[in-house]
Amino acid sequence: MTSLFFNPPPSILIVDDDEVLRLLLRQFLEGEQYTVTEAQNGNQALQILTRTVFDLIIMDIAMPGIDGPAVCEHIRSLLPDPPPVLMITALDDEESVDQSFRAGAVDCIRKPIHWPVLRNRIKYILAAHRARLELERMSRNYEMILEAAANGICGVDKDMRISFINPAALKMLGVAQDEVIGKKFHEVFKVSLAGTDDFTLDCCPFLKNSTQTSSFHYDELRLLRKDGTSFPVDCRATPIFEGNTVTGGVLVFQDVTERQQAAELIRYMADHDSLTDLPNRNYFNDRLPQAISLAKRQGRMICLLFIDLDRFKPINDKYGHSVGDLVLLQVAERLKKTLRVSDSVCRLGGDEFVILLESTKSVEGAKNVAQKTIELLNEPIEVEGHKCSIGASIGISIYPQDCHDAKTMLRNADIAMYEAKKKGRNRFELYSSVVEQAGEEIQ
Repeated sequence: MTSLFFNPPPSILIVDDDEVLRLLLRQFLEGEQYTVTEAQNGNQALQILTRTVFDLIIMDIAMPGIDGPAVCEHIRSLLPDPPPVLMITALDDEESVDQSFRAGAVDCIRKPIHWPVLRNRIKYILAAHRARLELERMSRNYEMILEAAANGICGVDKDMRISFINPAALKMLGVAQDEVIGKKFHEVFKVSLAGTDDFTLDCCPFLKNSTQTSSFHYDELRLLRKDGTSFPVDCRATPIFEGNTVTGGVLVFQDVTERQQAAELIRYMADHDSLTDLPNRNYFNDRLPQAISLAKRQGRMICLLFIDLDRFKPINDKYGHSVGDLVLLQVAERLKKTLRVSDSVCRLGGDEFVILLESTKSVEGAKNVAQKTIELLNEPIEVEGHKCSIGASIGISIYPQDCHDAKTMLRNADIAMYEAKKKGRNRFELYSSVVEQAGEEIQ
């Protein structure tokens, strides 16, 4: 029997000024059962996107007119929920790739295209995108269910005695109906402000506002259960009138524990790398300015180590991305071993990592961490029967010795890292030493 429901094949928009490559991509993608649409430049792609929804965009970085990164930025401003963008490039400069990621691309592959790699990249990107959409759908559905069925409702009379309470409220508070009807509101509803454990009468906002003649809303409160545990609530209190006289009120409240947990999970996912579970570039971009500001107030130094793996790309190309991912996982675990509680390690993307040292008291301390990191990454990594030798080049920037803001600190560490690579790799360089050797500050 033929199903009444079917899932249409994923739709992909190809954006490339190279007609031959567009043809090759179309033939390959249609052979993989995808629906394909072509655009020969960025402007045409943006026009198509105003009327058609796609599951994925495959786009060349270098195009006449609007280039790939610029199109990416337009897409992010044009669409409320843009599809993922996979960039293709024949360029060999890392800046173009970095610019694409900053503009919103989720991945990048180089020409000539390795078709099996492209096949797997597309599958992974589409799966990740579907998972995100499903998470958002579930979150929306959950919100509707909570609003429709899980609200606690309690009514009080003019003397603030409980006159009615619904089953959802009883369940949340862990009490029976005969335990609460007729009781004073504050005897049953022990309330504290979020972030405190003070459930005394003085902290109850409902008593403080009991004479109000309009509704009031609180979203940062906690209620105490009968068993002594507490839970966060979002609640609204509304007065009941007889004529112009307030004769009671209704409290509608919702346990938002799972909502807060979901929000925390979403925040965590936004700030952490999906492969290594390390903090990602988003987290680092927020954390570094905060660390510099704190160091400035306290009159102390902080150090930034910019780490680039020396021989990761050949391993990734030779053994495939699955092996490459496992290598990165082990690299992440080794980097964690170099840290103290006050320090942090982040993955910026690809094979680039940073270590932020916030409690180092001397340059020697930073150099020791860098040397220890190099030694750890020098040890071969065994993955699926392959012994992989990686190594790393590290650049060190120090605040306030050679920078005064986050952007400059990252740039200086990057410059020092490239100097380490120029001098033979598998070593570290201080930015201050690079400047001293050059005889002037590197712009």
